[in-house]
Order: sequence, then C-alpha cells, then structure tokens
Amino acid sequence: MKIRLDRKKLETATVIIALGIALRIALVDYPNIEPILPLALLAGIILGGWYALWVPLTMMVLSDLVIYTLGAGGSLGWNFIMGVTFFTWSGMMLAGYAGKALRPRMFLRMRNMAVFTSVGIGIVLIYDAWTMIGIWLVGSHSFELVLAGQVTFTIYHLLSTLIFVPLFGTGYVYIKEYGMPLLTDWKSEHKNPGDEA
Repeated sequence: MKIRLDRKKLETATVIIALGIALRIALVDYPNIEPILPLALLAGIILGGWYALWVPLTMMVLSDLVIYTLGAGGSLGWNFIMGVTFFTWSGMMLAGYAGKALRPRMFLRMRNMAVFTSVGIGIVLIYDAWTMIGIWLVGSHSFELVLAGQVTFTIYHLLSTLIFVPLFGTGYVYIKEYGMPLLTDWKSEHKNPGDEA
C-alpha cells in the first residue's frame, strides 16, 4: 500500500498545527479559552481524510508536551493528567471527525459561517461533557462537584468558540478567496534584490 501525500494539504495541516500549538501555549493561563477545537473542526472540513484525526491529535500531543514540561500541570499529578489526556485528545479528534463529516455538505463560505459556528458550539458541548466524564472517572470528586465545576469552564469554552470559530473560518475564507496579499507583495518586492539598477 502506497501512501500519497498531497503537498498543499500537508502545508495547510502544518500551518493549522503550528497555529494551534502557538495559541494553546500562549493562552495556557486562561482555562478553556481553547483554539484547538475550532482548528480541529476547520481541519476536518477543509482537509478531510485522515487529516481530520491526526491534525488535532498532533496539536494536542505537542502542545501538551510543552505545557506540562513547563510545569503548567500544577499540582494535578501525572496519574490524573495521563488519565484525562485520553478524554481530551479523543475529544479533539472527535471535533476533527465532525468537521470531516460536514465536509461533503458544507462549503466554507461567509454565508455558512453561522452554521460553522453553530456546529462548533455543539461540538464544544459534546467535548465538555466527554471530558467532564473523564475528570469524574479519573479524579476523586463526586459527579455533582465535577458537574458544578464544569459549568464555568463550559461558559468560557463557549465564549472562546464564539470568537475562534468565526475568526478562523473567516480567515480561511479570506485567504482562499484573496490569497495572502501582504506576503505576495513582500515576495514580489524582494524577489530579485540585485535587479534594482
């Protein structure tokens, strides 16, 4: 079996992964202000295939390595972190898969941005319920206490989704329609520096 890689899809996946890792690390002090879930959904829609699963997984694995290496795990302990990791990583992969499932039905355009955002909100609710179950199973708190704590996180997660999903979706639509004018202008100005005579 020969695996064929589409260069353009691989480049797009790399940009999405780099953006997700950078934003997650930059926002580590703000729990559930989460850029990876909207990017996973976007990757599923625009890339499809296996990219829908491995792009979110790669973002989570690499950003978790950096975050927990820097000590952001706090006093949770490695057993708890490793137990919850299954739920967070698989939840992000579910977001990518949801994007892949939408792909045949939805062209990412400006007029579809409300639908894209609505799907993002639904995925956040599913993701937060899934990770809440994981925290309850792995942790030592009662289900009621975990549920009460989850409400605040879910509110912030929904707010960040209302920001990031349209932002990333609109950014993608703009780049798809108009390219990257700033980079194109810069490249053309600096293409042949020796030809300025």
